[in-house]
Amino acid sequence: MLKELLNENYVDLICKRFKLSDICEIRVRENRSLLVKTERQRVVLDYKPSKEDINRIIRIATHNSLYASEDEVRMGFLKYKGIRIGLAGEVVTDCNKLITFKNLTSLVIRIPHEIVGIADNLGLNYESFQNTLVISPPYGGKTTLIRDIARILSKRYDTLIVDEREEIYNETFTFGQNLDVIKNAPKEMVLEGIIRSLSPEIIVLDELLPKRDLSIIEEITRCGIKVVASLHGNNFGVLKSLYPEITNYFNNVITLSNNPKVGSIKSVVRI
Repeated sequence: MLKELLNENYVDLICKRFKLSDICEIRVRENRSLLVKTERQRVVLDYKPSKEDINRIIRIATHNSLYASEDEVRMGFLKYKGIRIGLAGEVVTDCNKLITFKNLTSLVIRIPHEIVGIADNLGLNYESFQNTLVISPPYGGKTTLIRDIARILSKRYDTLIVDEREEIYNETFTFGQNLDVIKNAPKEMVLEGIIRSLSPEIIVLDELLPKRDLSIIEEITRCGIKVVASLHGNNFGVLKSLYPEITNYFNNVITLSNNPKVGSIKSVVRI
């Protein structure tokens, strides 16, 4: 997939330094050195992408139709075969709402990884599962962890992944037989139709925004459904002081760090 997206000149350069399977992120900035991240390192390469390099990636990711991808662009990213591409550049606004991006100058290419087994030894009781929150800074491994938790749970329970940005689920990844997936769905959709029509026992959500999304967790919990969710953060104590009501909804809180490597377990707290 990366070879389809990237200029062959710097694909060759990357392949000399890394296995493609080890790469987690590539930052493509116009006229600035290419940056590649793996689990343990970040390496600046001797190649400066041009405006045409960036435009080429956009053309491929949007199948030559940026207009057709406007809904994604408004959210600041594009999707391509399981890869998420973050966007930076000049924005167009109307009435304080972001309408689209133009003159794109930076791309952040995030490559999802499946690491089977990383959720096996967290001490979670999967036989009698309780609401679980995963906290990590950006690029901290939270999506990879909740994906593996979903793998385990979907062997036992009717598990629904609400994959808002198509980052959790990939048909090549390993899940149990009891899995349902809704892609490109805003989280608020789970409040009514999805709960009634699919009757999940567990719902998996990525990247909560506490001010907006805790009401969604409250409603899911009220319906008797268990939740696995993640959000950005470094410290559960700080999070709890900002949003004390969060302790009403989660029984387990797992905090990750990207030191010494992405996905390092910092703490597991039972509430």
